[in-house]
Amino acid sequence: MIIVYAAILLGILIFVHELGHFLLAKLLGVKVLKFSLGFGPKIIGKTVGETEYRISSVPLGGYVKMLGEEPGEELPETEKHRAYNYQPVWKRVAIVFSGPLFNICFAGVIFFLIFLNGVPVPRPDIGRIEENSPAERAGLMTGDQVVEINRQTVYGWDDIEDSLTGNEGRMLVYKIKRGEELIDFEITPEKTVSKNIFGEDRDVWDIGISPLVPPTVGEVMKGTPSEAAGLRRGDRIVQIEETVLKTWQDMTGIIHGNPGRELAFRIERNGEFIDLNIAPEKKAIKTPEGDDKEIGLIGIKPEGNTIIKKYGVAKALPEGIWKTWDISKLTLVSIVKLFQRIIPAETIGGPILIVQMAGQQASMGALNFFTFMAIISINLGILNLLPIPILDGGHLMFLGIEAVRRKPLSERFVMNAQKIGLAIILTLMVFALYNDVMRLITGKMIP
Repeated sequence: MIIVYAAILLGILIFVHELGHFLLAKLLGVKVLKFSLGFGPKIIGKTVGETEYRISSVPLGGYVKMLGEEPGEELPETEKHRAYNYQPVWKRVAIVFSGPLFNICFAGVIFFLIFLNGVPVPRPDIGRIEENSPAERAGLMTGDQVVEINRQTVYGWDDIEDSLTGNEGRMLVYKIKRGEELIDFEITPEKTVSKNIFGEDRDVWDIGISPLVPPTVGEVMKGTPSEAAGLRRGDRIVQIEETVLKTWQDMTGIIHGNPGRELAFRIERNGEFIDLNIAPEKKAIKTPEGDDKEIGLIGIKPEGNTIIKKYGVAKALPEGIWKTWDISKLTLVSIVKLFQRIIPAETIGGPILIVQMAGQQASMGALNFFTFMAIISINLGILNLLPIPILDGGHLMFLGIEAVRRKPLSERFVMNAQKIGLAIILTLMVFALYNDVMRLITGKMIP
């Protein structure tokens, strides 16, 4: 089934990409000879009007073949006005750019539908409270539920985060539910330094709280200390050694800090208490500062503490656009960080990783699968815009040069540049495939 899910994902994304080229070419009066899903020999095809629609044997790609696209192609005078190479630069730019644009817009449509259907967000229950933070000084406690902020109803943890974005130190009134009691707290956020996903410092406004994640096991991974010890999904870890646990973070702090040391766990399972001894296995990681650190892991994931938050059309549309923009920006920044070697090259994945991830996300449900599809669609769109000959971005680069020079580049130059571009792409594909194989051999995922 993993192969089937990967084929569905790649097939849809390639179809969307080529559909962009196809529709713009048709719209702008260019004759399209072939519209193929996949490369290589034809499996099945049918000619409708002047265009042959086909499915080819190699599913990792696709193409739109337009009249006059081949270098040196001889055309009758009556057909030249419909040939790609005889179109003004702006038309060719539109046709080339439409493929990546369709991929990015398709992701936006997926995100819109996801928000419309509902997304899981953490409940507005307070977990860990930082020492000497505004929340601690105000008197908030673990387990408190945030009901309102400045008289605005709080539905999920994202509402709490939104209230802090750009706060600039303005006082907020939190209405808290504690047991059966409702209490108002006046809290002024403070500017703190936080790390982004690349380990870089950023200023944020914060009150020092994080969402409550109970220490309840949601998944036990195979071949790990937790599986060997007999932990099960649904087990609640109530105590490690002498420490009584309230949150998942309390538990992970102890486990991470004791690599290789056997620890005494007390588990609550179906109303009964069970004692287990588990020794976290040692794992070397990179800290956000780039330092090497050894931590302990036992191989479990939390059950979570979420609600499904649905958005109306008026809210889902901007949320879908913003999410698409956010992922697009993150993709561009990640490419830059790869060249700066802030992100290790080992994170580059190829077809094997995509197949694995497609199957894994599909097994976790439709929401995960379609979210993954949207992210891959954005990546496909943006990577195709890189100024590498043979990619859409390379064609746009040549068209930009042609617009400045007011005459096309020579066919020989374009052919040689495309050979270089093909060599670059093949090198990247071989490197990505090498990373995939090494992950399979070593059992490691992306660092």
